[in-house]
Amino acid sequence: MEKLKVSKNNRYFTYQDGKPFIWLSDTVWTIAQRLKWDDVEFLMQKRKSQGFTVLQIVALDPEQDKEIRNPAGEKALIKDDLSTPNEAYFKYLDWVLDKAEEYGFYVLFLPVWGELVVGHNWMNEFSEKIVTEENAYLYGKWIGNRYKGRKNIIWCLGGDRQPIHLGVDYRDVWRKMAEGIAKGVLNRDLLYNVEDPDWQKLLMTYHTCFERETGECSTMSYWTDKEAWISFIMIQSGHGLEPKNYELVKKEYERENTMPVFDGEPAYEQMPTSWPPSSSMDYHGDWMVRKRAYWSLFAGSFGHTYGHSSIWPMISEKERESFRKYSWFEALDHPGAWQIKILRDFLESRNISQCIPSQEILIRQNEKLENIQDEHNQACIEKDGMFACVYFPSGGEEVIDISKLNKRQLQMYWFNPRDGNCYSQENVISKEAINLLERVKTDEHRTTIQIKTPTRGKEEDWICVIEPNDTNKVLPGKSQVYGEMLVPKEVKKVFVW
Repeated sequence: MEKLKVSKNNRYFTYQDGKPFIWLSDTVWTIAQRLKWDDVEFLMQKRKSQGFTVLQIVALDPEQDKEIRNPAGEKALIKDDLSTPNEAYFKYLDWVLDKAEEYGFYVLFLPVWGELVVGHNWMNEFSEKIVTEENAYLYGKWIGNRYKGRKNIIWCLGGDRQPIHLGVDYRDVWRKMAEGIAKGVLNRDLLYNVEDPDWQKLLMTYHTCFERETGECSTMSYWTDKEAWISFIMIQSGHGLEPKNYELVKKEYERENTMPVFDGEPAYEQMPTSWPPSSSMDYHGDWMVRKRAYWSLFAGSFGHTYGHSSIWPMISEKERESFRKYSWFEALDHPGAWQIKILRDFLESRNISQCIPSQEILIRQNEKLENIQDEHNQACIEKDGMFACVYFPSGGEEVIDISKLNKRQLQMYWFNPRDGNCYSQENVISKEAINLLERVKTDEHRTTIQIKTPTRGKEEDWICVIEPNDTNKVLPGKSQVYGEMLVPKEVKKVFVW
């Protein structure tokens, strides 16, 4: 595998030759702690076949197991001391990372989960702070050196916590860890607040949480541009119903200091819609997965992350409960995951990395007095006017300004993100064939069309693609094969320490 880099316009990731990289990630955070080798291979083959390209993995995570053990029961830290990592534990993590590379996955890699820094979990329980300002640098140096030869690792600090937590400022802990990683990987004494082109060789971000009190949920919520180690922005739009990730992405996309931005932890499939969980609550389905994905991508995100409430902690059959009704094995085939495959097909057929968010082309939505979230249509347009895309989360009608599009004959497609089918309009659209709508003010600078989705209503989402008519172009979302299942399905799915 070759290392990724940030594009010249600081909007997305590319391979070394400049080809855009399609970032579609899964939050398999605890895979090295919870899954045996045969299950690891099964999961990776499944995710490969579903079009995923990135895995989000954490080295040390106490949320499912405070002892932080691997499937063999080997603790990550001898005597819970960050300065004495257990080689047996990390050898298995090495093997997991080897397999990720073998299957072609890049890894968004967290050295530690934030709970180990702040000593506080989401059940309001307090514990020892294992990662401190005194040991963060040396651990960062150690783990950076261990994985310095791997080309598929993208670094991530934080781990579901703000750098200021319960009024305590932990930013210097993370800064020292970043500097330690730089020393371990590059053998350079880089300073967190001094610009150096070598920081871009690490590709590093910060994974925050969604702060319910303030709504803050971005890498840059509590950091500034003086943090030279941060090279891209991760949003956690979170698991509630209210966050509008298209607005969160837009805010970061429009920053003066441009950096790539993505929603790295949106609402997970089968996650409770409110917290703490109760027996009467609703759960996020595949519609929420699709909404957060297409909203953020068309709003300027360079990629997207999928998550499932049973997969990030790798819930076994014996651990199923009212909160998590499925095992990780069952959850792999849930609809939202397969719709990531459909999303990958769509992104392979149309280069969204070259698009610019373009809400101004949505005439009717801009005239609405109120913005109902599930009626929010999100638009983008290719920078040279080669195509435009509009996502309708609930279907409906819209008036589109097509003045910025290439002036040749235009064809309109309806792409169904639920099943991957694509439908074309009966007639080719051209400027001459369009009668400007009487109820839309038009002038010599604007040409508009009115469109209506094939269906509308809750969970009836559609994507409209308008582009020059070209018989040689593949249909939006043409299905492709990304990987095959080679490991037998009858894998052992439960382990006991």
